[in-house]
Amino acid sequence: MPEREGGGRGRRRRSSPEQAVAGASDPVARLELELRAARRTIEVLIARSERRAAVPSQAELFEVAARMEQQIEERTRELADKRAELEAITANIDHGILQRTRALAESEAQLLRKNAELERQSQMKAEFISIVAHELRTPLVSIVGYLDLLVEGRFGELAEPMERPVASIRRNAHRLKRLVDEMLHFSRLEAGRVRLTREQVALGAVAQDAITELTPLAQAKRQEIIPSIVPIADISGDVDKIHQIIVNLVSNAIRYTPEGGEIRVSVDDAPAATYPGDWARLRVRDNGIGIPLANRHRIFEPFTDVQPAKHHTSSGPDSAGLGLFIARGLVELHGGLITVESEEDRFTEFTVLLPRAA
Repeated sequence: MPEREGGGRGRRRRSSPEQAVAGASDPVARLELELRAARRTIEVLIARSERRAAVPSQAELFEVAARMEQQIEERTRELADKRAELEAITANIDHGILQRTRALAESEAQLLRKNAELERQSQMKAEFISIVAHELRTPLVSIVGYLDLLVEGRFGELAEPMERPVASIRRNAHRLKRLVDEMLHFSRLEAGRVRLTREQVALGAVAQDAITELTPLAQAKRQEIIPSIVPIADISGDVDKIHQIIVNLVSNAIRYTPEGGEIRVSVDDAPAATYPGDWARLRVRDNGIGIPLANRHRIFEPFTDVQPAKHHTSSGPDSAGLGLFIARGLVELHGGLITVESEEDRFTEFTVLLPRAA
């Protein structure tokens, strides 16, 4: 009998109620385990007494029972307190979640209202630019036309004192017309009114025409435009729009390249290993001031000039900050891609990929 009793005690130590309580992480569950352990203790004491055939005194039984009842009452009160605390915490969490949900819903409503207002203002801006550009372009066409005729001597030879003033007026009228044309192109792109007239286009020939057109502007700044045109198969595109893409990119290079710099215009087939698919590639690279890294993500945004004022000059092509925006829009209309790489005070290179087929 003593050996079995001792063995029983060994088994109870390995799975004692205190070890089970220590393993419980939830306060409520832990208290419930303790209550069950207390009850089991009473049962074990009674069973042990019966096995030993020893009858404890009534006073001892009352004392043990009273002590157990007191422990049970204390644990029950703790359990009730823990439950009340958990309920209060849960209520606070629910209240906080409700407040956050309401705040998020209100913030979302405010953002929707602001987005709607911004979209309305953007539409108004585009419409205003379109109206102003159209109104300016009509008289400008007439002014530029007559100035061209005057300089060409269609109305007779100009007196020598008039040659320089008239040439200056003509040059600035053309610059103003270019700015107005940029705004017109911008408004059409914003409104989605630009349509392509596709045909077979020799990209190298279009690039050479653009270089010839812009060479006088480069020479005025003692810059050199160096073509590197490889014969490639024709692409499907709008020849006027592709010409405008090249003109905008080369004009941008002329504007931000110091005097005496060089601009390289390359046309070839895009390497299939780097650009999967059938692409024609156009690259415009200059050795100018470069683009600051912090501003590179803004380079294609409208009305954006990422260069500080010290780089602004009166020479070279003027810009309303729309040239690169228009170039990107026209490239994307062709299903192509335009990217930029740059390093400050060293170079900037724009790469345009145009698909071979429509």
